[in-house]
This record gives sequence, C-alpha cells and structure tokens, in this order.
Amino acid sequence: MKFIKFKKGVLATIGWAFGLTAFIVLMGFANKRHNMRASAGLRVNIVEGNNNYFIESSDIKELIDTRGRNLKGMPMNDINMPMLEKIVYTNPYVDRAEVYSTIDGYVNIQVWQRNPVIRIINSENEHYYIDEKGEFMPVTDKFSKNVVVANGFIFDKFLQKSLAFASPFPGDSEQTPVLIQLYEVASVLENDPFWQSQIEQIYVNENFELELIPRVGSQRILIGDTKDLDKKLDNLLVFYKEGISKTGWNNYSVINLKYKDQVVCTKTNNN
Repeated sequence: MKFIKFKKGVLATIGWAFGLTAFIVLMGFANKRHNMRASAGLRVNIVEGNNNYFIESSDIKELIDTRGRNLKGMPMNDINMPMLEKIVYTNPYVDRAEVYSTIDGYVNIQVWQRNPVIRIINSENEHYYIDEKGEFMPVTDKFSKNVVVANGFIFDKFLQKSLAFASPFPGDSEQTPVLIQLYEVASVLENDPFWQSQIEQIYVNENFELELIPRVGSQRILIGDTKDLDKKLDNLLVFYKEGISKTGWNNYSVINLKYKDQVVCTKTNNN
C-alpha cells in the first residue's frame, strides 16, 4: 500500500509539472504574439484624489506626441515602456506613473498627481507650491489649489527644488529653517478640517516669527515658531470657545501664543 501511495504521488507530481510546463509554453506563445501585434494606441488615466486638477489626459498624450512617440500601429515589442515612463515624469505635476500594455493592444498610462500643502510667495514675489513630500512645484494658470498661502520675509527660491535645501534660519543655524517651519504649520492645517477652513495665510514678520491670518476676524495670531505647535493651537481653540466667542471677533488686533500655556491679547485701538 505504501508503494501504491508513493506511485500515485509521483504520478500527481509529474502531471502537475506537465500542466505547468504546458501553461508556461502557452503563455510564451501568447506573449510572443502580443509583442508582434501592432499597438492599438494610447490610453491615459489620471487618478483622481485630493481635489487636484493640474493634469488632464490630453497633457500626457501631448507630452508623448511631442517626443515623437506615435504609438498607434507600432509593434508592441518596439515600444520602450521604461522610456515612456521617464517622459511622463518630465511633467512637474506627476507624482507617480505606471506604464503597461494590455491584451487588447493598448499602451496604458496611469498617473497620480502631486499634492501641494502650501503656496509660497517669497520676498521677490516668486510663487511656488510645496507638496506633501517636501518637494517644490511650479504654479500654473490652469489650476490653483486652495491651500494656505505664506508670504513675508521668505528668501527661499523655487530653484532650491526641495525642503532638503531650505535656507538656514537667519542669524541662528540651530533654529529650524523658516521654510520648514512653514511646511510644518501647513501640514497640521491640512490634516485638521477646522484649522484648514479657519487659517488662510501665514506671514513671516521681520523677526522671522510666524503669524497666522484667519478667515474670520481681523487679528494677527502670533505663534513665533513651531515649537509646541499643537499645544499652541489647542490654547487658541480654547480661547475661541471661551473668550473670543463672548467678546467678539474684532476686539483684538493680536493674539499672542508665543509663551507657554498663555494667550496674551492686544485690544484694538477702538476698545
């Protein structure tokens, strides 16, 4: 009985191996046939997300066409997929791309867009975005992302390309660079619906301190730097609920959160 079981096992293994070999051979023939067929053309899918509309499928198709890549009718095995992917990445709004062919003969390009969290207006009136990965993005007339805007005494330029090359804090290399602090604030605002709707601008004053400018109210909210940022915003929220909601939004010109566990207010001149 043991011999018979062993024999059945061997036969099953041989049958499995034969079936696998046949499958591999058939796949090889199918792949060869696919590679020899003419391309049916290009399909581009822009993955939607984060309400970003920097890129349309026509932009990617035009980009491919301008590089002399007319894919329709070209043998599939003559199409350099990695090269197409590199071409797609030359669009400054592309975060990730996948290029592949399908059995119906089309070359497919899947594109994910970059997601900006802050718009910078530097001291030379140069505009650019910083995305969620800390990389710089150019602005475009085609689409404007509704993110917090930072301006004032900001000296970093778009050519620096990334937060990795942010300028040191003026006069204090140990302090976190201003641009990184702006990014830290913007990231917190981006992930909190209330603060995202309440704060529309960050101003860097002459002392390189950060001031938040709200949508509601005429006051400046001085946070100084990003140390204990979450705690500062918590204190501000408590003040909104227990203080300013009773006295009125326009009774203060400055709300100072620089000092630990304190909210120091300056009243407007007409109070």
